Amino acid sequence: GGLEICEARACVIDQLLRSLWTATRGSLSPQAQKEFPPLSLVAIGGYGRSELNPSSDIDIMVLHSGQVVAGSKPLPHLSRFLDGVLLPLFDLGLKVGHSVRDVNDCVEVANANMQSKTSLIEARLVIGDEELFRRFQRTLLAKCVAGHEAEYIAARVEDQSSRRARFGNSATMQEPNIKNGCGGLRDFQNLRWMAFFKYGTRSLVELEQREMISSMERRQLEAGYDFLLRVRTDLHYHLGRAVDVLSRAVQPAIATHLGYSDRSPSRRIEKFMGDYYTHSRNLYLITRNVEERLALLPQPRRRISLRSLLPLRRKVEETLVDGFKVADDTLRAATNRVFHDQPRRLMRVFLHAQQRGLKLHPDLSQLVRNNLRLVDRAFLRDPHVKESFLEILNQRGSVAPILRSMHETGLLGKYLPEFGRLTNLVQHEFFHQYTTDEHTLVCLEKLDALWKPDQPQDAPYSELFHRLERPFLLYLALLLHDAGKAGEHDEHSEAGGRLADRVGRRLELDGAMTHALRLVIEQHLTMAVVSQRRDMEDPAVVRQFVHQVQSMENLWMLTLHTYVDSQATSDRLWNGFKDSLLWTLHNKARTLLEGKTEFLVAEARERELLQEEVGGMLPRTIGVEEVGAHFGSLPARYFRIHQARQIAVDIALAHQFIHKQFREEEVALEPVLDWHNEPDRGLTRVRLCTWDRPGLFGRIAGSFAAAGINILSAQVFSRDDGMALDSFEVTSGRTGSAVTKEERQRFEELLFRALSGEKVDFRGIMLKPAGGRKVDRAWLEGGSLPIAIRFDNETSEDSTVIDVETEDRLGLLHAIAEVFVVLHLDIQLAKIVTEHGAALDAFYVVDADGQKIRSIHRQQFVESRLREAIGRLAD
Repeated sequence: GGLEICEARACVIDQLLRSLWTATRGSLSPQAQKEFPPLSLVAIGGYGRSELNPSSDIDIMVLHSGQVVAGSKPLPHLSRFLDGVLLPLFDLGLKVGHSVRDVNDCVEVANANMQSKTSLIEARLVIGDEELFRRFQRTLLAKCVAGHEAEYIAARVEDQSSRRARFGNSATMQEPNIKNGCGGLRDFQNLRWMAFFKYGTRSLVELEQREMISSMERRQLEAGYDFLLRVRTDLHYHLGRAVDVLSRAVQPAIATHLGYSDRSPSRRIEKFMGDYYTHSRNLYLITRNVEERLALLPQPRRRISLRSLLPLRRKVEETLVDGFKVADDTLRAATNRVFHDQPRRLMRVFLHAQQRGLKLHPDLSQLVRNNLRLVDRAFLRDPHVKESFLEILNQRGSVAPILRSMHETGLLGKYLPEFGRLTNLVQHEFFHQYTTDEHTLVCLEKLDALWKPDQPQDAPYSELFHRLERPFLLYLALLLHDAGKAGEHDEHSEAGGRLADRVGRRLELDGAMTHALRLVIEQHLTMAVVSQRRDMEDPAVVRQFVHQVQSMENLWMLTLHTYVDSQATSDRLWNGFKDSLLWTLHNKARTLLEGKTEFLVAEARERELLQEEVGGMLPRTIGVEEVGAHFGSLPARYFRIHQARQIAVDIALAHQFIHKQFREEEVALEPVLDWHNEPDRGLTRVRLCTWDRPGLFGRIAGSFAAAGINILSAQVFSRDDGMALDSFEVTSGRTGSAVTKEERQRFEELLFRALSGEKVDFRGIMLKPAGGRKVDRAWLEGGSLPIAIRFDNETSEDSTVIDVETEDRLGLLHAIAEVFVVLHLDIQLAKIVTEHGAALDAFYVVDADGQKIRSIHRQQFVESRLREAIGRLAD
């Protein structure tokens, strides 16, 4: 086991130190040995606990009696002695922390710093003067522990709280910190330290005897701590250095080393991490409950009132509510048979806590756990229990804490087994930072926060939330939206919809409510996909989305669901650009649902007004005929997505490009570009005009990548006269902000070469150290993102949408575009999304005949070629 390995390592170091100590002292002269003062070699910190992982620091202290100096200088034979003990340790490459102190020094250091005090109370004698060490222990207890209990415990609680917040406040992070994370080694160690100051014991058995923990909890603590020590030991061995974060990159190797032998790598990781989360969750919940039992958690600051300042205050009396005692904002059981007498109270107790703003006492939480056998078929069918549960879900703004408490006691998973199966379930999706159950609870917390938002950007969502007449439906949808992940399903949204039907029947929801619940769950990813990866200026896209949504209330729920789901996935995923896209789709859908069709009717009159406005912006050198030709040679979508100023820029570019055709032939082939920095958005907009030709997009993409420029989005248009007008939103791959002058020049040089007929080796340039852009792979440490390619012939009336999801490799867009050229596929529109090392791109394409790719065989052939091209980039 983990503890056994750590103790064995500590034992080896003990033997080494004893040998060095004895040998060095024996090498001293007889006179030096005679003058040798009382000394003790003491192990402190983790080494003092005999818990030594392979790359952990070895902290030792040389304790002396104060008789080690002569004339303000250390005794020379003592310096030689210490060198003889310490220097071989450094020669062996061990990480040794050492100090030389007398007893008074130890007292001073301990009372000045909590960490030092903790380290010293775990001191263990390795070799040396036993009486000196015992005096050190007695003095430490008398001057650093006695009378300092409350101060130390308060500091420890504060440290617990801040540390947990620093490391995610969850015991089920996808990449947990084994030492400092919630449910990590430090939680267990803190429990022992506080127990030592409270009761003078480090023994879990004594805590069990004091009824601070149950026998089962003691076994869970021991097993969890041993497992985490074993994982940390293997992690140190595997990486050859001290590391505490169990990243996704190393999880497969650690799982294999620990004996998880499933042939499927994903199943191997799921089982290993499932066990890890079970142990860490037990450690977190039990240690937190013990803190609460000891009344160690800091009390929330209360508002000062005149009454609170009065010198005489009556003791708060207990009141009895439905078999529960209420006192000091806490709910306790009046009797241990409270649930046995009325099983319905298992659900009602949480409703009482929610409605009265109370917290379940740890003993009451334990009583709930001990009575989960009462959740039988009769309990699940009890209409009164169903009403209580739905009433809990209907208390918007205060649902998440109650459901989290229900989950921690086990009741939520027993009552909703569809959710219970998500407990500690590993998510293989790229961006998720939590297990599935924790992600769901964080979603609920994000929704609660919208009831009374703190941030201005949340105000529009809060308004939608206030409009909902049946908030319990949205809470229930969030609770079940990932339930389909617990089974072997390709599409968890569809599986979740089927589970929603089952839950709806069990909760006796009417047909309309069950339909709405299923719809929100089945479509919970749709708004993100449509708003970020589809052409919202295409009326067919909006019409199809509205057909899926069906009602205004469903639109409100989906908008809210999309927002909180994304925020709960990771705080790094959402930004102002995505927010604006979501509201654009929401508003277009709302317009249709309200029966307004302004943006879908013929736009002839609007086009005439737009043409007049653009004409007024252009210089007199550009005639009315040129403006008319431009408006008559581009599809309607171009004018729907471009403002007058942008259209004027394109016409000016086209004018400039046409005039270049009358100059030297080599200049005529060069494109005309317009660069415009947008500091507020932190990007650069590039508009480009040249002759359209096969492979144009690929050469542009290759030039951007080789110049170290990252493409955020692309709009591709061709006029009837063969002129291409493309626009790109780009950033510097080095800084992530607007493109620099040097990067612009590099791009233009590469593009001019590529369009003049020269075969440019973009890939070779990108592989050079100074070339290409830097891909953010911070999120890819957990292993590669699998390639996903999907064909969609429903979204667009004219094009096939090809979705490509993969790692954002150098030259990816260029490689994809080259495949399209070889296969004679024409790109009509590209929606480029890059998220922390992942490319999530959508290409609107037509086949050589201008039609959609409808043949399954043709789709399979295109997919295989794309996979080959993307795969080659990884070689």
